Amino acid sequence: KANVNIQWDEDSVESFPLKPVRIAFVLVIHGRASRQFQRLFKAIYHTSHFYYIHVDQRSNYLHRQVQVLASQYPNVRVTPWRMATIWGGASLLTMYLRSMADLLAMRDWSWDFFINLSAADYPIRSNNQLVAFLSKYRDLNFIKSHGRDNARFIRKQGLDRLFYECDTHMWRLGDRKIPEGISVDGGSDWFLLNRMFVEYVINSKDNLVTNMKRFYAYTLLPAESFFHTILENSGHCGSMVDNNLRITNWNRKLGCKCQYKHIVDWCGCSPNDFKPSDFHRFQLSCIFTRILQVVSPFICPALHTPAIILTSALSLPNPAVSPLSLADRCQSITLSSLALLLRLVGTQRGFSEV
Repeated sequence: KANVNIQWDEDSVESFPLKPVRIAFVLVIHGRASRQFQRLFKAIYHTSHFYYIHVDQRSNYLHRQVQVLASQYPNVRVTPWRMATIWGGASLLTMYLRSMADLLAMRDWSWDFFINLSAADYPIRSNNQLVAFLSKYRDLNFIKSHGRDNARFIRKQGLDRLFYECDTHMWRLGDRKIPEGISVDGGSDWFLLNRMFVEYVINSKDNLVTNMKRFYAYTLLPAESFFHTILENSGHCGSMVDNNLRITNWNRKLGCKCQYKHIVDWCGCSPNDFKPSDFHRFQLSCIFTRILQVVSPFICPALHTPAIILTSALSLPNPAVSPLSLADRCQSITLSSLALLLRLVGTQRGFSEV
């Protein structure tokens, strides 16, 4: 893996680049995530970027809401097709590949980076910071590897098993062999990929891309390994940065409860919610954070209310309680966390700057 030591550099984002990159955000949303989606959209929207939104096939009400929003912006579009994607399913990879192909075919959208987001994501850096950073490293691809030995990863991920998606379920059919001569890797399915690599993945007819598309069509959690494997085994391997610029709250003891048995014939894990005690981690080399949910009322008993900062619905515990008062009464909130809180509150209330 190349460039593994590239980290967020505050000094590198002080001046805006002469040729800033333009980003194609692919937003993948489902269920009842309307408020979360609107919060995220307000935070990341900029006239220089592009927004391509996929709404799950089973979320018709949400789809109608998103269509109304998209009609108000020239750089926002909704996929004309919809899929019923499931956790760990091959359909998720298919959805990403189809979205990439659509974006490449849009001649009026000239973008440099592909970034996928869900309604559970939220930026903790400004647009100028994100653009300045990516403009400095426009030839690189940011994707997070599992960081363990490949043999163990293959076993735990079930890559040596054959799966087939049918009736919104991933069925395990049996064992299989990993293709010879390929270094299989994987990790997070949230990434920042440059246009050159996306064009290679979508348009290349070489054996690597063709065979990997076939192999991962019958794989559990294919989006967590497909792009990693092609990137590391292709001529683009030197552009890989082992960092997807996200911060995710993993706690295996709490998040691995085989909660997806009704969807897949396997045992899966999910990240945990962020709480105020985790806010110090937001100063690391990341741009987005994942899974912002309601936190425990016991963090700040003085408020006598159940939600403090960074809730999924993004609502203050009490409209009469100001952010400054909130921070003053909750000792766990640092100054940097307060700044983020002020920004979140401003986003919710429609302020462009706080």
